[in-house]
Amino acid sequence: MNIGIITNPRSAGNKKDIGEVRKFLAQNPGIHYGEAVTALELNAALADFSARELDLLVVNGGDGTAQGVLTALYGRSIFIRPPVLALLRAGTTSMLARDVGVSGKPSAALAKIRAWSDNTGLNGQSIHERPVLKIRQKDEDPVCGMFFGSGAIVRGIELHHGSMNPKGARGELIPGLILARLVLAGLTGNEKLLPATDMGIRLDEAPALQNPYVLVVISTLERLFLGLHPFWGGEAAPLHFTAVKAKYSHVLRNVPFLLRGRRITTVSPENGFVSHNARQITLDFRGSFTLDGELFEAKAPLTIEPAGPARFLRL
Repeated sequence: MNIGIITNPRSAGNKKDIGEVRKFLAQNPGIHYGEAVTALELNAALADFSARELDLLVVNGGDGTAQGVLTALYGRSIFIRPPVLALLRAGTTSMLARDVGVSGKPSAALAKIRAWSDNTGLNGQSIHERPVLKIRQKDEDPVCGMFFGSGAIVRGIELHHGSMNPKGARGELIPGLILARLVLAGLTGNEKLLPATDMGIRLDEAPALQNPYVLVVISTLERLFLGLHPFWGGEAAPLHFTAVKAKYSHVLRNVPFLLRGRRITTVSPENGFVSHNARQITLDFRGSFTLDGELFEAKAPLTIEPAGPARFLRL
């Protein structure tokens, strides 16, 4: 099997485990390897890999590195036929890898991948297909990923990289604490932590909705951090969408059901909570949004559609 590994040496998991990764590479000289920190370095490494016709591309970095790879593969079509992706838990949160990736520290995950490639091959049952998000706006190159968020999600990202995580702790504990703080802000009406954004939202061919929203989430992931799944739409479509209006009610009662994607009578549009599955979503607003933890600016209406499907190795 033709395998390539792209590593972000500055990702949280690689700061301590990079020596073990390089030891693995020394023991497996047939594997193609590249390191990248910046977008330019990442694209250069992937361009080199594309000429090698990889079967499997291992992404040894965090969610931001995975987002860059997905953009290159499905936003710019850098590979004629995209390889299977193996996402490692080498980032601060590694939300993508926890849903569609390989478990364990990077060194342990690489050993599992090596054993799988030797014994199973590409027809194994461990390969799962999943669409990715493709986000387009006028005069900007498309970006791809698996988790879009605006409003409270952007504030959570800022807190995660700032006052609530000054030491850069990894795992799901800090995101859980940030979620608790944002829920408390919702209960107390703290507009500083939960600012409203005027937004026009159109799902497929339905009429556009125009409201102030404190939260919009769109994803193709089935598991967010802490195993959360805040989607309860019933449509047969690939994009999971949930929004919370600025005017909401019954927060304390609804939160446990919202986070698990379970609908009760008070989880309703009348009380400010909306969730659907869609094939195309248009968002018209101005401001920041996040895609897999990376921050971007909406300067024109965003069109979000599925791309792929991507193939992921889950072990």
